[in-house]
Amino acid sequence: MFETDRLRLRAVREADFENLMVLFNHDRVEKMLTSGFVVPLGVKAEKELREMCSSRLLYVIIETKDNHEFVGFISLWDAQMKNRDARLGMALLPSFWGRGYATEVLRFIIDYAFRQLALHRVSLHVFGNNTAAIKVYNKVGFVQEGVQRKANWIDGKWQDVIWMAVLDEDWEASKQEGPNPKTVS
Repeated sequence: MFETDRLRLRAVREADFENLMVLFNHDRVEKMLTSGFVVPLGVKAEKELREMCSSRLLYVIIETKDNHEFVGFISLWDAQMKNRDARLGMALLPSFWGRGYATEVLRFIIDYAFRQLALHRVSLHVFGNNTAAIKVYNKVGFVQEGVQRKANWIDGKWQDVIWMAVLDEDWEASKQEGPNPKTVS
């Protein structure tokens, strides 16, 4: 189990799948996570989610430390060990947006990825209309590497897909901005 100032990051438990399905079925969240159709997700999606959780390099539940409220998840996946690269994915329930939780958890996971998992880079893609996420990613050291122009149709218009990454040397330069999170046994 890991802890930051306000959050706990822990392994997935059986009871978490109900909360994860609520998260993935929230229309504001789903349209920021998928390039597929935004549709209600059911039993088949839950089965795929269970398989996904167990196959990722890291998949942790984010909860508040004070009252154990489910906040969301963060994961590292599609790891290319030869190149020491992994992709990052995360989602928070909208009721937790704008509180600094994304920044807090990203700082921890990026630091963990470089210091403990010996990764060289952490990559992600984000939809161009997700300006709040882009701002947070930039704040923690991600750099835009490319744009797939008008690659995702959402809400009746085309959105760009922005590819970003942070390298271990970028992280060393930017980590001074936040507190150093701790690991808890």
